[in-house]
Amino acid sequence: MLRDKLSFLGDQDIELLLRSSQRRHVVRGETIVREGQSPEAIFLVQEGFISVRAGGVTVGYFGPGQILGEISFLERRSASATVVAEGDAVLNRIDNADLEALLSAHPDLAARFYRSLAVSLSRRVRALSGSLTKLRGQRSHKARYGQLSARHVPSSLVDGLTGVLREVQRVEESLAARRMASDAAARVVASSCDRVVALLEEHTTEKALLAISVDDLLTFRDISRLREGVGSFVFRICFALLMSSATIARLYDKPGGVAEDDETRRAIADADAEGDGLIGPLVDRWFLDRAVCRARRDSRKAMVAEIVRRATEHAGPGSFLVTSIGSGGGDELLDAMDEAGEGVLAATCIDPDPDALRRGNHLASEAGHASSMTFLCAEPLSLSGSGSEIFLGPQHMVYALCFFDYLSDDDAVALLDWIWGHLAPSGTAVWTALGPDLTDLPMMEHLLEWAVVPRDAPAIRALVSRSRFGRAVEVQPLESSSLHLVTCTRESAP
Repeated sequence: MLRDKLSFLGDQDIELLLRSSQRRHVVRGETIVREGQSPEAIFLVQEGFISVRAGGVTVGYFGPGQILGEISFLERRSASATVVAEGDAVLNRIDNADLEALLSAHPDLAARFYRSLAVSLSRRVRALSGSLTKLRGQRSHKARYGQLSARHVPSSLVDGLTGVLREVQRVEESLAARRMASDAAARVVASSCDRVVALLEEHTTEKALLAISVDDLLTFRDISRLREGVGSFVFRICFALLMSSATIARLYDKPGGVAEDDETRRAIADADAEGDGLIGPLVDRWFLDRAVCRARRDSRKAMVAEIVRRATEHAGPGSFLVTSIGSGGGDELLDAMDEAGEGVLAATCIDPDPDALRRGNHLASEAGHASSMTFLCAEPLSLSGSGSEIFLGPQHMVYALCFFDYLSDDDAVALLDWIWGHLAPSGTAVWTALGPDLTDLPMMEHLLEWAVVPRDAPAIRALVSRSRFGRAVEVQPLESSSLHLVTCTRESAP
């Protein structure tokens, strides 16, 4: 296996390296290298798994055949992370001084060794680059110009949007002059924002778009492009109003690379309205009460209840093992631990955002749950790839709050297969899904550039049937048919 990682080394090269090493047995939790200290050696992993941790967050794993400490060896610098044994493991330690002497005595070996390190590090960078490309795919904004002007759209749309902006301006003036109470202003602003969404929906129907295309047959032939043009027109006219909301502005800007990063999810969960000026907080309050935000809060509430229910019904030895996928720092896990009681749950949070995981680690420490939680920084879309290597024992439950809403069918199936392979027999994958009848979908698409893949119950069952779960799936509506709780059960042994 070592030759797979150090691909230019031959059998004799490996034998020379092992002769210069000292075999070392380590136990679970033993620190091999401490952040900030000079390791003074490289390590070849023979058996077991080793985790790399920075700031309490696991940022990678090393398994059999892998080498660690090579960056410190190359740079002659102290370790940038702490290395800990995830279980009993066997390592071969080669002191830096012995390695340098060996490479000096065998120039051909040295050339092959350094080339192997370069290729190994290049593969890591390539894998990270691929993950970041997928992760940041939503960051760029689509062009909003060169589509429709006021002369192309119905006068009813232009007049309606103009009336909305005038009404909001009157509210702002009344608030500034203290002629209107905040609750009354909130109702007017909410009604005005509802009017924007209603106008958008009304003028992006097939009938309305066909009417526009008939008026100018030489210009408009593609209905989908025409729908996008109408949405962009509404977006341009109402941009300042919408972006006065702190939550809407963050969703649109995507500072974390995706619409729902950890901070945005927390803003929606907390529902504390914020924004610019006198109107911004009122627009924010309106948005946080929209169906999609209520669905996100319902998702979290339902997942906490599901985790607690399954954990308290767990009859096996030890804690109930649960892993979150793409759910940030695992706030819902802390709620579940508080409700279920000490020691009932042992949780792992897998997310690509190290800041979210560090925040989760801090909150877990404050709540006294740090010993029951592991935070692993990894891009979920790369977990199902052939090069993904993480240490995760058989889990009783793996869940995702909203992550599947952003996955294509192929990516969703690949992730479900990965989850299936990391579940104990009778373990479950649980995730929430937005339905295609969600009333906020036009607003999300045209005004917020918040792209999701809504699925109804038949589509969810068809999707899961393509995975290793097969037909072992239950789709339960939550609150309304626009939100589903999906439970997939691993019925067969590996």
